[in-house]
Amino acid sequence: MKLPDKFPKTPTFALGALAPDSAGSFATANRKRVLIAEDDAVVRAALAAVLESEGYDVDVAADGRQAVAHATAHPPDLVLLDLNMPNVDGWTAFTKLDRVCPLMPVIIITARPHQYKEAVRLGVDAFMEKPLDFPVLLRAIRKFTHEPEKRHTERITNRAFVTRLLNANTANHS
Repeated sequence: MKLPDKFPKTPTFALGALAPDSAGSFATANRKRVLIAEDDAVVRAALAAVLESEGYDVDVAADGRQAVAHATAHPPDLVLLDLNMPNVDGWTAFTKLDRVCPLMPVIIITARPHQYKEAVRLGVDAFMEKPLDFPVLLRAIRKFTHEPEKRHTERITNRAFVTRLLNANTANHS
């Protein structure tokens, strides 16, 4: 059956880049995995939907204990970490994650005001208060998930490193 000319043809390179994974789904070989650790199911689902629509593979955790267990078993390329979670809070989860996977980028997402200084003290990669600015957050996720490990190591071990404040209304720190 010949398709009418008004339908765009799929580029042949896109077909070659797809391969079935172990579950039989099709995914590109270089998709990045993001772990969302957020106890609010609505926020977790919204973040997952946005990230999946941007081409990320998404794993979720409803509390800090699940986040640490999941990241240890299946290390993601980046973690979005809420602070106010049951069982193990975000700061405790970050400390544990940093011991297990010290080079894994972590972006703190929180409704707790005035936590940026603690984020700087602990050395998280980036910090954003809710409500989330999705375009700003997506740019940061893209940057951190595509940053070479060597560059990430140089950045976080630099004495001048400051946790990046993700806020469209203020200057970003890097």
